[in-house]
Amino acid sequence: PGGAPPEAPAEPPPAEAPPAAEAPPTGEAAPAAEASPAGEGAPRRARGLPVPDLAGREPDLQGDLADLPAFREAMVRLAVDKATGLLTVRHADGRVRRGYWFKGGPVGWRTDPLQEGEVLGVLLYRAGQLTREQVAESLRIMESSGVRQGEALMEMGVLSFPQLIMVLGKQVEYLFQKVLKEGEGSWTFHRLDALPERFLPPPLRVPNLFFRTLQKRAREMRAVDLAAALRPYLDRYVSVPADLQGVLGEIKFTADERRLLEIARDSSLRLRELYSVSPLSRQQTATFVHAMNELGFFRYADREDRSRYLHRVGERIRHKKAQVAKATLFDQLEVHWISLPSEIEAAWRRLKDEFRVEAYEDLPPDLARDVRFIAEKLDEAYEVLRHEQRRREYRKTIVEEFMIAQSAELLAKKGEMAIMRHDRAEACSCFAKALELTPGRPDFRDGLQRAMAIV
Repeated sequence: PGGAPPEAPAEPPPAEAPPAAEAPPTGEAAPAAEASPAGEGAPRRARGLPVPDLAGREPDLQGDLADLPAFREAMVRLAVDKATGLLTVRHADGRVRRGYWFKGGPVGWRTDPLQEGEVLGVLLYRAGQLTREQVAESLRIMESSGVRQGEALMEMGVLSFPQLIMVLGKQVEYLFQKVLKEGEGSWTFHRLDALPERFLPPPLRVPNLFFRTLQKRAREMRAVDLAAALRPYLDRYVSVPADLQGVLGEIKFTADERRLLEIARDSSLRLRELYSVSPLSRQQTATFVHAMNELGFFRYADREDRSRYLHRVGERIRHKKAQVAKATLFDQLEVHWISLPSEIEAAWRRLKDEFRVEAYEDLPPDLARDVRFIAEKLDEAYEVLRHEQRRREYRKTIVEEFMIAQSAELLAKKGEMAIMRHDRAEACSCFAKALELTPGRPDFRDGLQRAMAIV
């Protein structure tokens, strides 16, 4: 996987910092994220989020932010595992960011030393949602009551509880995006049984954020570059790993994207075949596949998975067995009841080639027996339909005579129209089928001769 890191969220947008004289007060200990509001009479709390004691513990995961694909892969794995724990990012300038992960995604951040531009009040001020006076008042309440800034803003009536949850979630996403954009520093992740506090925002859906960013980047690629990136996969079989189903369910796919995902999951197709059945346009399919590839959500193999292969051929064999047991002879050969002898023979040869035991790889005994049964029924159908008289007599047992005569007349009219267009192939086909249904009609024979004379 590769690609640019996700962009910062639109809300709250961290605008350019105002001049120092106009900057809102922040207070030295203003928190970078908020925890649940304290109940009435709760003891005063220390500012900022508590840091779990990890002394003597080796990290469960670690790496370098410069290797963004590896970091992204690790974050997706945490989402798959619904992991809870602490992400620690150490920057070269001495800053340390701590991300609090809950059930697969970040719910809060703490940065040491404090970065004023990341404090909730400053973010809201820069987004035009708070005045300098409101920020200052929230700090006075924090000092006097020992609450955090979000709680102070609720007490002031500036934010409702649902609004607080929303802006805290935006703050979490903004800081996660900032870590990704900075792209430098080492990181570690320690799994924890529980976080030191209960957080208000729901876990950020990290895979959804990655997917949309990578899809946007794919849309901006030159068509030739996007095609080149996907070319190595075209003749390989696509699959969706079972362990990713939970995470994929959290991504906000469109209805057509969801349908394409279901086709890839439930079918056994090469990528080029997936293109042909995709409900999306070719360009949309390409950007979708590219993003899925970058995140490792699509896996590829040169050979079809054995279980998927048996499922695919088994479905086809069982369907065909039911068809040859009950359907008309024409349907058994998968041709229309008006078909010409040449079409019947071509269909029989194609199906006989498909339903040979030798055409499959290690069929189980029950499916092998079904294939032999199908081949026998195909031969029986062909034996009837290849003979002109027997074919016509059989047709009358399944189609009313008036319908046969009416169809012949319609075919003749289509043939005349084809002659007027100088469409030799269409005209010949129509008159030949009209004669197949009602042999001996002189006007139909004349029409066929005129059709054959078209140059």
